[in-house]
Order: sequence, then C-alpha cells, then structure tokens
Amino acid sequence: MSDQQDVVETREAVRSLMRDPVTKTLLTNSQLTSAQLETLLTDSLSGGEEIRKSQRRLYRPSKARISRGAYNRTLIQAQNNVIRSIYTILLLGYLKLFDSSSLQPFLELSDNIDSYVKEAKQTSQTALEQLNARLLEFATALAKRQSFKDIL
Repeated sequence: MSDQQDVVETREAVRSLMRDPVTKTLLTNSQLTSAQLETLLTDSLSGGEEIRKSQRRLYRPSKARISRGAYNRTLIQAQNNVIRSIYTILLLGYLKLFDSSSLQPFLELSDNIDSYVKEAKQTSQTALEQLNARLLEFATALAKRQSFKDIL
C-alpha cells in the first residue's frame, strides 16, 4: 500500500469517527477539543513505526494544514488533558468522593457503547438519540451526586 493511500485511508477513518454522533456527544462533554481528539486519533491511527512522527501531521483530515510544531503542541495538550482526567478520577476516589461502586454503571456503559451503536444502526436513528440521551443522563447524574455534597 502506498504512503498516499495510507494518508487517504487514515484521514477518512478519522473523519468518520469525528462525524459519529456518539463521538460528538462524548466529545462535547469531555476535556478535549475537536482538534485535540482529531490529533490523538491521527497519531494513533498513523502510529506505525514506519511513519515518522514528523509526518503524522499530514494524516489529519482538517482542511488547513498545520505545522509540525502546532501538531505536536495540540497532541501534547490532548495527552495532558487525558492524563488530568485520569488523575481527577483517582483523586476523587482517594478522597472518597467517588467510590468504585459509583463508577460501575459508567464502566458498563463505556464497555457497551459499541454494541448500543451497532444495535442503533440496525434499528433506527431514534435509538442513537436514546443512547445520546442516556449518556447525558448518566453524566448529569454523576455530576449532581448527593455524595459530593455530603462529604464537602
């Protein structure tokens, strides 16, 4: 497979993931910007050893080409946001503001999102809308948990 074909396939894969309604919902409520997620996906999908790190920026599907420095800054920002999110969960658990039983429904939902999406594609668009509503409901419930107020 040619390098140009790899670039085209990677760009299309990233575009497809970025257009996905579940990805959009999760991204809207995450700590990542659209550019950061696109960069993380590009870096991951073009991450083969044969692809030099300096060339990975060419795989981004954005209309505007970016410099190597801008790509690297965006990638570092995205990675730092992911790390901070993980540390936030660890911190809340350590301070007993968040126990493992509270996380269980979210872990299960996270594990099952792919099957929900496949099922929704086979049934109807309303199933995807229901999934989006369920994700929003779970996140809202987590943020408004009484236990946060009890301890604070």
